[in-house]
Amino acid sequence: MPYNLAINQSQKDRLFADIAIDTDKIVVPQEMVDNWQQTLDLLSELVDTPAALIMRVHQTDIEVFTSSRTQGNPYKKHDKDSLGHGLYCETVIKEGKELHIPNALKDKNWDKNPDIKLGMIAYCGLPLRWPDGSAFGTICMLDSQEHNYRQSFRSLLARFQNGIEANLVTLYQQAKLQLHNQQLEQKVQQRTHELAELSGKLIKEIENRTSTETSLEYHKSYDPLTGLPNRINLINSLSIMLEKVNRKEKISVLYLGLRNFKSINDSYGYLIGDKILTILSQRLQHYTDENTFIARIAGAEFVIIQAHKPSNNETNKLINKVLNCCNTPFGVADFVITIPSSMGIAQAPLDGIDAAILLQKAGAAMTISKADGSTHSFFNQDTQAALNLRYQLESHLVDALNKNELSLHYQPFINLKTKQVIGAEALLRWHNPILGNVAPDRFIALAERNGQIIDIGNFVLHTALSQAAKWCREVGQEFKIAINISPLQMRNPRFSEHIADLLTLYQLPPTALELEITEGMLMQDEHIAHNAIQKLQELGIRISLDDFGTGYSSLSYLQKYSFDTLKIDRCFISKLEENEQNRELTKAIIAIGKKLDLEVIAEGVETLEQDAFIRHEECDLGQGYLYGKPITATQFEQAFIHKKEH
Repeated sequence: MPYNLAINQSQKDRLFADIAIDTDKIVVPQEMVDNWQQTLDLLSELVDTPAALIMRVHQTDIEVFTSSRTQGNPYKKHDKDSLGHGLYCETVIKEGKELHIPNALKDKNWDKNPDIKLGMIAYCGLPLRWPDGSAFGTICMLDSQEHNYRQSFRSLLARFQNGIEANLVTLYQQAKLQLHNQQLEQKVQQRTHELAELSGKLIKEIENRTSTETSLEYHKSYDPLTGLPNRINLINSLSIMLEKVNRKEKISVLYLGLRNFKSINDSYGYLIGDKILTILSQRLQHYTDENTFIARIAGAEFVIIQAHKPSNNETNKLINKVLNCCNTPFGVADFVITIPSSMGIAQAPLDGIDAAILLQKAGAAMTISKADGSTHSFFNQDTQAALNLRYQLESHLVDALNKNELSLHYQPFINLKTKQVIGAEALLRWHNPILGNVAPDRFIALAERNGQIIDIGNFVLHTALSQAAKWCREVGQEFKIAINISPLQMRNPRFSEHIADLLTLYQLPPTALELEITEGMLMQDEHIAHNAIQKLQELGIRISLDDFGTGYSSLSYLQKYSFDTLKIDRCFISKLEENEQNRELTKAIIAIGKKLDLEVIAEGVETLEQDAFIRHEECDLGQGYLYGKPITATQFEQAFIHKKEH
């Protein structure tokens, strides 16, 4: 169905103009209730809040319609309370806007709220309304502790509010359609003898009903933002194509996903994000031919299908067209935004002839492509095995922090002139009873993709800063602690404030903290990175460019940003003895650091020959197995801290 056949807003308004619906009698189907339940459980988990609720208001009371299945939640499904008691939700419904109360006990307007009797002192809620403007109720979060809900989460809550209200639109339309049909039947039975006089009116009502049915049918099959087919339409269309495929043809299914798209919404706003998705959909339709089927199936994920000759050349042509659409920067408002993408490819008949299975396999290949940072990946048995392993890791990682499976090890920094330990890098370690020791390169990227890196990052900061403060007091001088920072942490506009609060909490001077960032972090969003680095350095915190020399634009970043430290990547140090090029590059990096008045650290030093080389070149600090392996805090104290005291 062409996009121009979708009903516009004025047509939607006319659908709701003629008939009044008693919204209190509309029954929400169980499938929709289950989806809402999953939403509440997710919201509660994201911000560690005991109660996430959807409330439904009636004439004289308000009901707990759905409640999160979380420990410590005092609200049970179908609990009711009469109106007029000054509940949080009553105010949200009455004023029709967000209500955010971090601590009711500190707010004279709310310190006598009835919910306080249940221990709920923090509240964040939004109204839910039917299409006719009448109140359905609220979606809200309640906490027994003071909780200042972040703006990013409140924006997410608003997205869920929009999604639920979209469900209410569908229910309202269905109820209206049913009422239309009932009225139509009554009028036909009662006024047969007045058929001639009423024919015009009946025709109008039939047109209204058809318009409503057309609207419902459209939303079942098409994405309202881009006008592209949705997942249901995709499965049906792919199934038809697979029935007709012959030996002389191959069907390629390309599963396209934009990486880190959540950060675009968080940084620039959902309007910008939606505009980017619209532009991308237009590009895909423009640069592919009429035999190519394109669908948007979820968020920032698209599927492109094409039947073509069974040659790799034809497949590659399609892949390159799609990648070009993604790689071209998006100009939106006053921003020029580049977004990395990943793509998974499955093909019929090689990978199967079932539509759902092909889509699942293409999605699995896309997930692997995201994980290894490649532009695209074809499905194979190794893909499925890697995906299964990833799911296993992810299932264990979810509880790793709560089960105290995560810990920090510390590797010393050696002043190459004095041969003294002047600090350490905090390195995250994970030991799982089933999986054993899991290498950081296996789970850090996973934590970044599923959002756990924020909680894990806070754990690292608290643990490392607390430990560094203790060692500073014990050695009687400043002790430098270096901590790796995730791009997701840097994107938080209040990240520098958070760091400042932690330094105050642990009474650690800012100059004792060095945050290590990678070139990849700078590439994702230079504007955000520049502002974050500037704010941190204004506090006195040192910034280190980690893995220097491994990227394509390392030198350009030295020009764009103000760093305090350069870390020479271990790949240069490990082959100093036998590789002349590595020796020259290491010399050059040290010289650059000296020229720019930067402290230079050589990491991965394992031999006396390597140590002698970097000393001769007047490198400032050394790090590696030669000086000390990553060890626990207790072991570090025994080896380096208490040793100094003697």
